[in-house]
Amino acid sequence: MMPDFWNSLEGLFLEDMVFYKSDGTPDTNNVVPAQLGTYDFSNVKGFLNVTVDGSRYYYHRYLLVKHNSDGPGGMQLPGLVNPTDLYGASTFEKDGGAMQMGIAQGFGNGGFTAIGAGAGENPALVKPIGGKMLLTVWPNTMNPVIKDRSFEVYESLYCVDSECKESNAYTEQYHGFQDDIHTPFVNFMRMSRTKVDKDTWMAEISKVYTDFSIPSPDDPFTLIPGFNVPAFSQPFDATTSDKTPPCVTLECPTDENWALIDPYLGTSPYIEPDGVLTGGFIAGVTISSIVVALLVFYMVYKRGVEAREKRVKLAVLNSLSKSMSLKISKNLTAKDLNEMFQKIDDDGNGSIDKGEMKKLVDGAGIANMSDRDYNVLFASIDLDENGTLDFVEFC
Repeated sequence: MMPDFWNSLEGLFLEDMVFYKSDGTPDTNNVVPAQLGTYDFSNVKGFLNVTVDGSRYYYHRYLLVKHNSDGPGGMQLPGLVNPTDLYGASTFEKDGGAMQMGIAQGFGNGGFTAIGAGAGENPALVKPIGGKMLLTVWPNTMNPVIKDRSFEVYESLYCVDSECKESNAYTEQYHGFQDDIHTPFVNFMRMSRTKVDKDTWMAEISKVYTDFSIPSPDDPFTLIPGFNVPAFSQPFDATTSDKTPPCVTLECPTDENWALIDPYLGTSPYIEPDGVLTGGFIAGVTISSIVVALLVFYMVYKRGVEAREKRVKLAVLNSLSKSMSLKISKNLTAKDLNEMFQKIDDDGNGSIDKGEMKKLVDGAGIANMSDRDYNVLFASIDLDENGTLDFVEFC
């Protein structure tokens, strides 16, 4: 990355946004389903947190939208909260640009969607231009929130000053549908952004909570069913919180996601051994070389995970052996296995969760296992991925 420019993009920002319809008019009355009035997308407030950490780029934003007080009987509904998490990393090309890894939008909408290295032939790219401008292109990607809808985005951001304390952006979003019912459309957005300190950022989002009638989750809007959800509640208490959640959508990327894109976790295809390859040859390296390098890293990563699985399984077996005075072998009877299962199943509900497994290991004092170790263990034997182990999975 270009350190000075990328570092100028880091920080907490207040954003004022205007969304425009396909005909170019401000979207002042975006209709809510079920005749519940409209929301004003011509006065959207954004609260952005950008971090640049080594090769990685973290982008967390809340968009807050006010209801127009035109609900049933002139009722004002709670404001809308729309979170977005974006992640990217520098590339092996070292051209100052970054490749976006993925995106998560909304609260609990099915997780993380790859729009970078894992998205196919056309990854989403972010390119600095002239040390003053940032160009972002997201190629055609399936919408992570709405089934059968695709989107394509172009955005240009211009820094007004050398430290990018003030900036302006313009965005075009192209929406497509995988059916014959809906008509593709385009909308636009203009935004001004100001960098602020943490106290100002917290004070402003708290003020917008009040101005846009966004209630606390402890006191939700219940006059109409369906609004007692995170999208219509304060995502955190800005009057008491020291910082925002690390992933505002609550959908955080995994180590496996980062392994696809972070150059510090891979091997550059452009390294030239002494006296073997010429500069001209390196210049001709194709995209397939990058794929091979990533596949090599994946195999190394996979072996590391397998070794970790073996270690944590051995720790659990040794803990069982110590707590039950039972010699662990390959010839355990069904009775032995049932006694083990019941020993760990502390609440007797017929399944073992991570907490019960942790209690066994901690009590035996055989090994010091982290939360990550328990996640690896369960991922390897929890066949139905429901977060617990039944007797069949345990055996």
